[in-house]
Amino acid sequence: MVSNTTTRGSRRALMSSHHHLLLLSGVASLMPAVTNAFIATNQHHSNNHHQLTTSIHRRSVYLPKRNSFQLHSSSSSSDEDQSTNSVTGPIYEMTNDNTPPPKIKLFTKEGCTLCDKVKDILSEIRTDYPHSLYAVDITDDDKQVWFDKYKYDIPVLHMEDVYWTKHRLTKEEAIQGIEEAVGGGGEFECRKGEPDAGRLEH
Repeated sequence: MVSNTTTRGSRRALMSSHHHLLLLSGVASLMPAVTNAFIATNQHHSNNHHQLTTSIHRRSVYLPKRNSFQLHSSSSSSDEDQSTNSVTGPIYEMTNDNTPPPKIKLFTKEGCTLCDKVKDILSEIRTDYPHSLYAVDITDDDKQVWFDKYKYDIPVLHMEDVYWTKHRLTKEEAIQGIEEAVGGGGEFECRKGEPDAGRLEH
């Protein structure tokens, strides 16, 4: 039994060794093919990389023109947006059979919430105290003078083209100002304290 067991173990060892030899022999026989395939693959990748690099270099010649066009288009779009965002113009206009109602100018810009509150106050009383209200957008290109003066203080109000008040307006103040303008026949006394940021900055 010992002899049979030893023989069986020797056979297994021999078969295992033979199997390993076959594997090694097979791997050795495959090496040239694997090496050639590896070389061919590297050459293929190298050629592709060269073609891709050449293609990118060729295409890059046109990139500055395309980018310039995009920048120009973006600038034009920005200019159009800026022009369409101006709030300059009449907010409402009213007439009076006897005498023209006072003209009030609101110096403002897009998105000014305090300006919206002033507009609401004036609009609320316009039936009983007729007046016309006009918006002047200080960010317009042709309103640089007003921007320099009022950029930190809007809303600013003018009554009959002279300074009236800034920052806020109560209903009582609005009524008093309109009555003064009506009683003065279109004349309105300029108030003190008109802001002038440009003068203070120099």
